[in-house]
Amino acid sequence: MKFDLHIHSTHSDDSDMTLKDIIKTAKIKDLDGIALLDHNTLDGYFESQRLDTDLIIVPGMEISTHSGHIIALGIEEEIEPRLSVAATIRKIREKGGISIASHPRRFWSGLGEKQIRTNDWDAIEGLNGRSLKWNNRRAQKMAEELDLPVTGGSDAHRLKRIGEAFTILENVENWEDVIQEVKKGNTDVGGKGRKLSQNLFYVKRTFSRWVRRGFRRI
Repeated sequence: MKFDLHIHSTHSDDSDMTLKDIIKTAKIKDLDGIALLDHNTLDGYFESQRLDTDLIIVPGMEISTHSGHIIALGIEEEIEPRLSVAATIRKIREKGGISIASHPRRFWSGLGEKQIRTNDWDAIEGLNGRSLKWNNRRAQKMAEELDLPVTGGSDAHRLKRIGEAFTILENVENWEDVIQEVKKGNTDVGGKGRKLSQNLFYVKRTFSRWVRRGFRRI
């Protein structure tokens, strides 16, 4: 079964994808489930619960810490941003979720190797559709060294990117099963990351949005 465990909707200020379009595209691309990881909010997940779909939708959000982004998967209550990495991980666990290091090698919003090696993670995002191939390889290598599960997700902000990277799971029936399988390490990843030519466009767009935000990180 294929799950894109990293998608952003219009509830993130850097995405223009509606929930209906995301779900429609996910079905076209033969995904069995998705996680809506909007920045610092669960509003995307809450909206998805009002829509009629047989996709498994995993609750979650991508939380901004002082050091980079963390995926909080399996939570149904929001966690405030801009805390330390350790405090954010602790709050995720308190709310029954799991903490996953987002795209750890990314310059703009990755946590970096020190934060990965000195905190207590449930998993590492080993394949991110918007990360370069060698950054994904380094993330997977760290996960292997630390004996941590890996997840995959497109990190899509545009419809055509949905499903380009994904997590492979076996025989899950609901989002709670997804969380348990990740915790057990019963995951694999598939798909691809970003090409170097695509990265030039991404850097230009990211820098432009950074300036428009008044040099504030998401």
